Amino acid sequence: MFSQAHKLTKFPCYALTKPTNFDSQNALQDHRFLPLWTATEISQAVNGRIVKWGPPGTISTDTRTLQPHQWFFAISGENFDAHDFITPELSLNGCVGVVGKSVCENWDKGFVEINGDSVVSLTKMASFARDRFSGVVIGVTGSVGKTTTKAMIALALGGVNANVVYQSNGNWNNRIGVALSLIGMPRDAAGVVAVLEMGMARKGEILELARMARPSIRVVLNVGPSHLANFESLEDVAMAKGEILVEAGPGDVCVVNADDPLVMSLPIPSGVKRVLFGRRMGCDVRLVAAESTGGGQALRVVLEKDEEMVELLIRSPGLHLAQNACAAAAVATHLGVPLTQVATSLSKFSTVCMRSELIVSRNGIKIVNDAYNANPISTKAAVDLLTSIECNGRRVAILGDMLELGRDEIKFHEMILNKCRDASIDLVVLVGNRYFLAAENLNLVNDRKVVVAHDAESVAVEILEQIGCDDVVLVKGKQN
Repeated sequence: MFSQAHKLTKFPCYALTKPTNFDSQNALQDHRFLPLWTATEISQAVNGRIVKWGPPGTISTDTRTLQPHQWFFAISGENFDAHDFITPELSLNGCVGVVGKSVCENWDKGFVEINGDSVVSLTKMASFARDRFSGVVIGVTGSVGKTTTKAMIALALGGVNANVVYQSNGNWNNRIGVALSLIGMPRDAAGVVAVLEMGMARKGEILELARMARPSIRVVLNVGPSHLANFESLEDVAMAKGEILVEAGPGDVCVVNADDPLVMSLPIPSGVKRVLFGRRMGCDVRLVAAESTGGGQALRVVLEKDEEMVELLIRSPGLHLAQNACAAAAVATHLGVPLTQVATSLSKFSTVCMRSELIVSRNGIKIVNDAYNANPISTKAAVDLLTSIECNGRRVAILGDMLELGRDEIKFHEMILNKCRDASIDLVVLVGNRYFLAAENLNLVNDRKVVVAHDAESVAVEILEQIGCDDVVLVKGKQN
């Protein structure tokens, strides 16, 4: 159990939300609230050497968005070397120092030299930041819904005007993103709650992130067919997601989806409290009801905890948001937020950019922008969302290939096409080789309700010619 110190205390609330562009590390939060790192602290954190002193500053890994009073951390990757971008212009733009292996000639600002892998040095800095963070860290993982649930948790906690809530930027959920999120956490604030998301493509990645972040509360949302190219089965995917739970210790809390058998099969370490959310009886927070309303553009949700029941209205489309809200309520109520306050806060939720984002164009076309990513679970949910929205015209689904699905990838694409057919979608636009093969297998290539293309550019004009002002259009696909 959490001690009373973990409960919400009287602190001024500032919900530090951030844009979704992964490159905008500087926009991690309002620049005024980012922690300043001294040259001494940087060198200690990365086990480096101060070659040239510089003033305290925040940390950036992107020269394109670097702001004044920031240190540039130069990362070397497989396809790039950020040291190539260290030029005198960085100094002119306000960069106060470089953390890296080398600097350019005539560099006149600070320089902390590192040895070895620069990403490893970045993760060392993240661990250093975590060591001195005295607040609560919440880690969220799952095959779908991580970013939305993270935003809902932050909203539910910050809404009581009693706690400082920090959340990671967009979908910063890989090794570099989690490291940057930890480096940007506020310092010396016992009342701060940090909400991070953790993603993976391979075995061992979640474990590394969990070791870096050491969450006090560990959330597993669901397990589904994503990244199957790197796994033999869904059970293997579940075990990889379950790595977030492996090193939880006494006093930590694991918040898990009681409706997902694969999640429920994950072992919980001894001495760790388990908090359940979902539709099942016996859940700590139960999803009693969820229904579309407002012509499919809003969601009515009923939640229950300890025989107390609340109703809330989320002014965003999609039944899948109900499960995310239930997970957020489980976290927030465990940390002492009354269920009624959670409902009030979540009623203010608005969709995260490019995740079931409803946009109405000037000519009246309703566009559901869910283009950030695609896997079978999220695509099925998106098709359900499309069918729930009232319209006087046609329903149009524009679907891009789902990636990393392994040997059964075409079968998963066929499943989605059958879903669209069963849902009586008026026009299905398929973009990508995988959907092309699936459409061929189902004899849909020449169907008048189906448009097939290998790339988006070749089909864009045709789509524009077919869409009318009263139509509802779903855009769902994987960004490349």
